[in-house]
Amino acid sequence: MSDTTTRERMISTAMTLFRREGYQATSWRRLVEEAGTPWGSAYHHFPGGKEQLAVAAIELGTAVVAKTVRRAFERNETVEDAVAWWYRKAGEALAADDYRGGCPLATITLEMAHASPAITKACQDAFAAWHKLLVELLGELLGDVEDPEDVATAIMNNLEGALLVSRVHRSPEPLERAARHVALVVRAA
Repeated sequence: MSDTTTRERMISTAMTLFRREGYQATSWRRLVEEAGTPWGSAYHHFPGGKEQLAVAAIELGTAVVAKTVRRAFERNETVEDAVAWWYRKAGEALAADDYRGGCPLATITLEMAHASPAITKACQDAFAAWHKLLVELLGELLGDVEDPEDVATAIMNNLEGALLVSRVHRSPEPLERAARHVALVVRAA
């Protein structure tokens, strides 16, 4: 087993566990067991402890979402269709995870933003990166929209809220409604 593989498994496992159960509820022991990695690898790869691993997991979550957003806009000709595709994929992923997951940043952000400057900064950077990406993609598809920053904010805020409500109701229906609401916002822009 290579160091890269061990480290990547730990980060991926941390992203999943922090998304589902939260930072505080996820112990080092659980992370190591779920990742199937040797105990010594935790501090070898993350000498800064669980907080350092959390920052790496947030960075991975940022990349995963960015890849999905790019794919949504590459596969669809309109913003409305891209958002509907993205939200549908989010709903499918949520259902496949038995409504335990959602946004890879939501749970850790809500739980740790007040407690860890390093995690707060990583979450701020992640949300800023997603927003910037959306603004760029909107600019390509919408051209002269008055304020792509506002449209990007509406898309992100709608998704985050809809993921939460979908998780509580154990249904993708709030995400479907949210996509329709975004279509209204886009048409009004």
